Amino acid sequence: MRNIESLTRVFRECKPEFVFHLAAQPIVRLSYEEPKLTFDTNIGGTVNVFEAIRSTPSVQVLVNITSDKCYENREWIWGYRENDPMGGHDPYSASKGCAELAFNAYLRSYFAKAVPEKKQLGAASARAGNVVGGGDWGMDRLVPDCIRP
Repeated sequence: MRNIESLTRVFRECKPEFVFHLAAQPIVRLSYEEPKLTFDTNIGGTVNVFEAIRSTPSVQVLVNITSDKCYENREWIWGYRENDPMGGHDPYSASKGCAELAFNAYLRSYFAKAVPEKKQLGAASARAGNVVGGGDWGMDRLVPDCIRP
């Protein structure tokens, strides 16, 4: 996803109608060790996905998945709301906040129905929180860390 030419070629060849964008550098600790990789992937890669969508007529729907870490961390006890400010005190959170801002910019500038000369696209962004499930054996994950010796 960080290579726009390759990504655009795949879109052109596969002609997707639905795009579920979940690709990311998802590890907070790694974002401290590799901030440029994190920003390049989570912001630049996301913009590349949106650009590939803009140039692919077959795409009708975009579901963009980021993270609940996209919100400015207020350390309060209740959940964040969609209208809470974007932000982040670490590279991962900041990159996810920026990805949400990029989504909003593309939605309003290129994908919105109010822009008649632009691509008409059904689009939504979901800000997922950490979940526990099978198959995720990445570092700093709750279940794998409990199981590993």
